[in-house]
Amino acid sequence: MEQTLNFDFSLLNQGYAQTDGDWNFGPICSSFSRIYYVTEGTGSVIFGGRDHLLTPGHLYLIPALTSHYDRCDGRFSHYYIHCIDQTQQTIHWYRQLQLPFELDATEADVLCIRRLNEICPDIPLADTQPDTYDNSSNLLQCSRRFMALPMGVRMEVNGLLLQLLSRFFAHATVRHNVNDNRIIQTLYTIGQHLADTPSIEQLSREVSLTKDAFIRLFRRQTGQTPTDYIIRKRVQHAQMQFIGGKRSVKQVALSLGYDNVSYFGRLFKKVTDVSPMEFIRQNR
Repeated sequence: MEQTLNFDFSLLNQGYAQTDGDWNFGPICSSFSRIYYVTEGTGSVIFGGRDHLLTPGHLYLIPALTSHYDRCDGRFSHYYIHCIDQTQQTIHWYRQLQLPFELDATEADVLCIRRLNEICPDIPLADTQPDTYDNSSNLLQCSRRFMALPMGVRMEVNGLLLQLLSRFFAHATVRHNVNDNRIIQTLYTIGQHLADTPSIEQLSREVSLTKDAFIRLFRRQTGQTPTDYIIRKRVQHAQMQFIGGKRSVKQVALSLGYDNVSYFGRLFKKVTDVSPMEFIRQNR
């Protein structure tokens, strides 16, 4: 696996939030990552079909492009950090690796968070509603504000963010350790032909397997059916196009082989919980 690391983080927002049953948002699917350190009460984040509890003394990571819901029904206090990797390399690693959602917070973690608060004290969220901060104009404004900071401050912020994220990467595992050459070949073929991916029958013939045997092997190796894998890869590719460019939903759908834009929109929402237009509004 390629080990070259080249990150360039911008700190968008950080602060301390005290809520009382009013931390209920979603679906949210952002181009930036969220780090939480909980000090009081309990909340939960719902993603991947599971309700994950947030409790005091723990550190949490919600990677960029992770569709989720926030919930609490009582007093809940936490530090929050919103950061974006301008190189987008972390998104590549989020897809390659399975990172823990929760870690026991160490004294060093708490010192990092407090230091961020000391050197960047004036960038809390003005409003907790995602609609007010998770949109293209606000993200651009936050990035520009960060880039206006002295170089030394930006360098220290990058170091602190890397230290916090490194805690999660230190406990990462490869999502699916594909070691069967037939499936490795199939994944390469899919990656090279996202718009005109061969049919399941064609893919199975390419590796000299029956269709049923191919599907079983593919699922054992990747944890997904070939169809689900192709859809997810196409949606991930669409997300990156929406973030990085100015292409319309129709243009992106056509570039991925979908003549029916409505059908593409349904697939996109099935994977991300948000429609393509909602995603664009939040992240472009």
